[in-house]
Amino acid sequence: MNPKNIAAVTLNLVNAARASERMLHGEIPGATVYHHVLPAGDVVQFMADPSFLRILFLCQGEVRFSIGDKEWLYAQKAVFVPLPEQAAEVKVAQTAHLLEIRWALIQTDWDELREKAALFPITQRYADAMQYRDPFKSEKTISRAIIPHRMLPRFAMGSVETYADDLIGQHEHPLLDQFFFSFPENRMTLLIDDIQYPMGADTLLHIPLGSNHGVRVTGDEVAHYIWIDFIPDAERGNAYLDEVHKPTGQTRHF
Repeated sequence: MNPKNIAAVTLNLVNAARASERMLHGEIPGATVYHHVLPAGDVVQFMADPSFLRILFLCQGEVRFSIGDKEWLYAQKAVFVPLPEQAAEVKVAQTAHLLEIRWALIQTDWDELREKAALFPITQRYADAMQYRDPFKSEKTISRAIIPHRMLPRFAMGSVETYADDLIGQHEHPLLDQFFFSFPENRMTLLIDDIQYPMGADTLLHIPLGSNHGVRVTGDEVAHYIWIDFIPDAERGNAYLDEVHKPTGQTRHF
């Protein structure tokens, strides 16, 4: 594989005014990702649409999510997922960077959504996300399940955080199509098959399906990124995640 074949985009949006960027469109079938910069005082309406799930992740800033007369106020990192038929509003208190992930629904997804409708909107602070262990990482690494598998149809989302020197061992998961999205402090070397790919801040990158991938941090580097899993085969993909994601029952911070 040639590094030129790795699909990645680094954001260049500024905080001065509302701006949006669609990233890596068409790279993963059924998945669309936007990054929004929303200035203080802005109000944004996300309209209901039964064709896709909308996952909103607050990367930085302070916002008030609302559905009808219910509100949720968050500063810094948080996740918010309405039902497809729910319109949501975002009121911005401090300039916000918001990641919007759209995941196209198939007919069988609706049975699952109806069974779990009482859980919506799914929302929590990033700091409160369940932490887990997997066999590829060192004891130092902090892994979070922001949206654990089986919570949404054919989807999961989490994060990895560590600092040098550390290694996330190379591994394959052909049952999961995956994006990485890096936070501003991220500086790491992404290992994809025989490639060493420097991945910096504010970058969305497609981990090629079935590739042997891992992460290395050395010197003063820090790894802090979100992984976003799209699961074409829910039964087999969720079974794989059952096997490798083991809740720790603890909450650690660096």
